[in-house]
Amino acid sequence: MSLLPSIGFDTSAINILADGSPTSDHLVKALQCGFDVRLPAMSVEEILAAPDSQRRELLLARCQQMLVSGQCVWPPHWILRQMVSEHFKDHSHFDWTRLDTRARVYELPIIQRDFTNDICRRQRKEQFEAENQFERMWKGLRPKLEEVLTSDPSKRPTTFHQAVEIATGDGGVLWSIGRNLYHYVTDAELIEPEIRSFMDICPPFRGVCYGPVRGWYDGAIRPDRHVPTPGRNDLMMAGYLPYCGRFVTDDWPQEQDLRQIATEADIHCEVLSLEALTSSLLITV
Repeated sequence: MSLLPSIGFDTSAINILADGSPTSDHLVKALQCGFDVRLPAMSVEEILAAPDSQRRELLLARCQQMLVSGQCVWPPHWILRQMVSEHFKDHSHFDWTRLDTRARVYELPIIQRDFTNDICRRQRKEQFEAENQFERMWKGLRPKLEEVLTSDPSKRPTTFHQAVEIATGDGGVLWSIGRNLYHYVTDAELIEPEIRSFMDICPPFRGVCYGPVRGWYDGAIRPDRHVPTPGRNDLMMAGYLPYCGRFVTDDWPQEQDLRQIATEADIHCEVLSLEALTSSLLITV
């Protein structure tokens, strides 16, 4: 186990690092010397989906440099499946920290570049379809809730904190999301106290479940619906937060939402911008 502080990177931050400024070069060298870098597999998938092959190569080259002192971490849905399966087999001895989340199968394509243009096209199509489905799901729910919320405006949460208070009440949407995910993996029907208990002892599962709660708030009930909001992949990154002491993004809406998710879900991870990270390390050119 690495004794270095762990740090994760969203694709938006990797994009800035790939631009090759002197500051970016110094930062990558600092990462190689002083951090255990956690490269999300979701970021690798997004990079492979980039339509510009030259840009894709720049991004992969930067990722390869970051892996000098780090590793790829499996996608959240894989981590979720493994966590749920382990808990289902023996919940009395379950320990989420014992699951090996290193995804070497993602590291090899970065190092060897052994992927085809067809794989990149398919990845781009899958990313596009997943994002659209996520957005349609919550926006499709808005008209059904709007009538109730319009007739009684006091029921509409105006902050994410208020939305979480509703989502974590008896019969709340957070527990429904957790129960549905657990059932999807195991076919087991947990009652609400059981899924609450599992979330308490499994921060990665908790983080994954809070992502859709944010999507529910932004897409279905938030009053200021025209503000920029993160998409599916941005919110699914919440599943990585328990594995990182810091998580870096260059996307302001995502930074804000992940920071709020970390607070509400009681996940001890500092979410910050690439500029803030650079400033904290006192990098000068």
